[in-house]
Amino acid sequence: MSRDFPDWVNPERAASARRDFAGTMPLARLPRVADLVVGDGDDEIRFVLAFSRNELGQVKVDVEISGRVQMRCQRTLAIFEQPLDSRSVVGVVASEDDADALPDDYEPVLCPDQRLELASLVEEEVLLSLPLVPIDPASSPVGQAVAEEEETQRPFEVLAELRKKRET
Repeated sequence: MSRDFPDWVNPERAASARRDFAGTMPLARLPRVADLVVGDGDDEIRFVLAFSRNELGQVKVDVEISGRVQMRCQRTLAIFEQPLDSRSVVGVVASEDDADALPDDYEPVLCPDQRLELASLVEEEVLLSLPLVPIDPASSPVGQAVAEEEETQRPFEVLAELRKKRET
């Protein structure tokens, strides 16, 4: 795990200084994500958190994550690797009323005490990028592979051909 970042930051100060925090974080440190993936939590997520202010002076964080996690396919129950690559903009607000003033493309995060945990930002972005129903793209829908392989049996097709020959 890369530790080029603190656990907590003051978002106002970080935005004023235009601070960037980057590194890797093991899934074991993200408890809500660890419950959704398979494995012992050794997989790591790479992230970049760039603090700044928008044109209205609001604190924003550009969040980028990338990595791979192991998930169980709900179609085949086999384990597969789910790639993660996500970017979003988070607006840091002190109250829910302030969240209404954010631009529509911002995701609000409440921070009333001016202490923001960086791991929670990474965890939220990972949760948003995971599929609701994990399905391995290499798998085929249930029953489709069998239906394509089997030929359709038409027992009365021969009788129809005999009847056509007889009528002519």
